[in-house]
Amino acid sequence: MKPIISLILPIFLALSLYAENREIILFGVKRSAAVGPKSLEEAFTLAGYKVEGNRDMNGPFKKQFGQSDFVVYNLMTVYYPEATKALVSRHEEAGVFAPFSVVIYQRKGDDTLYAGVLSAFAKARIMGLPYDNEVLADLERRNVEAILKGMPGAKRVHLDYTPRPMKKEPLTRFEIESDPEEAEDLKEEVEMVIEDGLKPIGFVMANFLDYNYFLKEAGIDTYLFYDTYSLCKLKVIYTVSKLRPEAGVFAPCTMAIYQKKGEEKMKMVYPNVYNWMATLALDDPQALAELEKAQADIVELLKKTAE
Repeated sequence: MKPIISLILPIFLALSLYAENREIILFGVKRSAAVGPKSLEEAFTLAGYKVEGNRDMNGPFKKQFGQSDFVVYNLMTVYYPEATKALVSRHEEAGVFAPFSVVIYQRKGDDTLYAGVLSAFAKARIMGLPYDNEVLADLERRNVEAILKGMPGAKRVHLDYTPRPMKKEPLTRFEIESDPEEAEDLKEEVEMVIEDGLKPIGFVMANFLDYNYFLKEAGIDTYLFYDTYSLCKLKVIYTVSKLRPEAGVFAPCTMAIYQKKGEEKMKMVYPNVYNWMATLALDDPQALAELEKAQADIVELLKKTAE
């Protein structure tokens, strides 16, 4: 008799292990007046998620590039409070998914609306956690349930390409010496340098979250501060989405800036562009060049914070 798979793992996570691409969970359904970005936002909200933004990218695409390949292209940033609290309290780098992204899109000439998220497998890989992490598995189940409630009748879409091995570390990390007595002042200086430096390199701050506020409300007093910045470079998502619309599961990218109590280092961490390249199996020279430039520009900006 074969052993029964543990019920801790949701069915969709188990299925994703055998799909063509186990790092992206994507659903599609015929578009109607009742199904779209608004219905998905309502579904996530009703399921207990905090929706930090639901941005229509078509306007910016048309304004900056003169056209869009999409009828709908939204990037919705969300987090589930209990799951996020559990992850950040146990794994200091988990703030890179506080919030995380839900991509919602419909191509011109196609009557299907799609919505997708990164899988628990992908998030575990990026954060260096066990692939059967119970919190991530439960969060994936909730994500799927919310998508299906916002898109009744949607079916799982199996992507026809396989992610490639990561050639570099999935997270980019920086540390700055920080006296705990002066940490708050230093944090303000560092964040000012980052915020002032975003626009010149084509980035925007899509969301800011003082996550330590929520941790303290829950009685978790681990950090002096814990801030997250969700960053997006329009040219990157515009270029890559032409080839892989599901790339929006990575955008905006969330950077965590934090310092633990008792430590003398401020840390900055974010998922780098090599995740895009590997998960999306990208070959296109223009898309790769845009991603490499974005990575180099952010690294250079963060280096300035230590000067």
